[in-house]
Amino acid sequence: MKNRPNRLVRGALAAAAFSLAVTACAEDSGSGTTSAGGESIEYGAEKSEYVDALADMDPVELVIQSTGPKDSATGRRFEDYAEAVDEWSGGKITFEFIYSNAAAGPTETHEAIADGRIDIGSVMPSLIPDEFPVSNNLWNLSHLGRQTPVDSMLQWHGIIFELATLTDEIDTEYEDHGMKLLLPGFGSGAYMPYCGEESTSLEDLKNNGVASQSRHQNAQAEALGMKPSSIAYTEMFESLERGVVDCAITTVTGAALGGYIESVPYPVFDPEVGFNSPGGSIAMSIDKWNDLPLPAQQLMIDRLDVLMQANFEGAWDNAAAATQQVLDAGGEFLSFDEDAKAALVETNEELEAEVANSDALGDGEAFLEAAKEAEARWAETVAGLDIKGLDTSYEEFPEWHANGVPDLQPYFDVLWEDVVADRRPS
Repeated sequence: MKNRPNRLVRGALAAAAFSLAVTACAEDSGSGTTSAGGESIEYGAEKSEYVDALADMDPVELVIQSTGPKDSATGRRFEDYAEAVDEWSGGKITFEFIYSNAAAGPTETHEAIADGRIDIGSVMPSLIPDEFPVSNNLWNLSHLGRQTPVDSMLQWHGIIFELATLTDEIDTEYEDHGMKLLLPGFGSGAYMPYCGEESTSLEDLKNNGVASQSRHQNAQAEALGMKPSSIAYTEMFESLERGVVDCAITTVTGAALGGYIESVPYPVFDPEVGFNSPGGSIAMSIDKWNDLPLPAQQLMIDRLDVLMQANFEGAWDNAAAATQQVLDAGGEFLSFDEDAKAALVETNEELEAEVANSDALGDGEAFLEAAKEAEARWAETVAGLDIKGLDTSYEEFPEWHANGVPDLQPYFDVLWEDVVADRRPS
């Protein structure tokens, strides 16, 4: 494996007495995980090697909860992942699906995993910060990175993956809740206010009611003079139609699936300054994880690339639809005026200060420094990949998408070699 740039960060953080996950071992990156034994498989092995290694494994069926309906763009990541794991295990690991968060809502999924109602699901720490104080620091920084439709997705996931991998306490926090953290974070694009009228300055935005999805977004909306309200995704369409709120902070995916773009066809953003994401992670019952033999655990991690590919493709499918809906409704993607941008920057700096001063982290200042370095490094890394159209604008995005999603394997190779390899049991 090559000499990874984040080793420099690890050295600095270790000197600052910050706890790091330098390598994954047989007990994995946390303190409460193990395996049922078996011979290790090298990352990048052929499918036949996994099938052979698991030939004597007792079959297991895992109950997985998808956030979306069956065959939907948002649910496809779970379905493609399950199909890949099933196939690469030679049918020894199969899945029973529960769709559309039917077993447990976003604030209860961690409990459903711990008590055995489901085995795998999406956990959103930012919605339950008191339960996940360490992980919430990660989502306090989820505004980092570019905010445009192509490069932002690649850079943002690199930042989130790297920060989670640097921090043993995040894995331990999940383990304390009876879970094994599989995927540290996934998102569907940049969050921004979608409004019914052109609103780019503080004066324009002042007193506009806005639907938001986390306390972080509430703070950011208030900094713009807006009046945030916590409105469930399922009630967003009606709330906008009835004028309960004037705007909604959402992604292109949320806007497309919500069906309300015609009411709010004026999204406003800055390419360099973002809103926080309520985010999502994917976790598994720690008991079910510990019961798996080592090569099965390795397979569960290795085929997360399939989940990520589906996540990107689904998000970009929705982004193309949403962008076209904005244009068809006579709207446009607007840029914040300087006063609004400055207010958002100031609030984001306050959220970053919370991280630096967090009692939940061994060294919050070191964590924030690592985040800033990861932001710069992943911007450079993504720019250096042979992926066409990284700087595509929202207006150009439908045409970019119509040409087909580019080969993302160069991105996954870097992400796995530089980051995910350290999360892989061996």
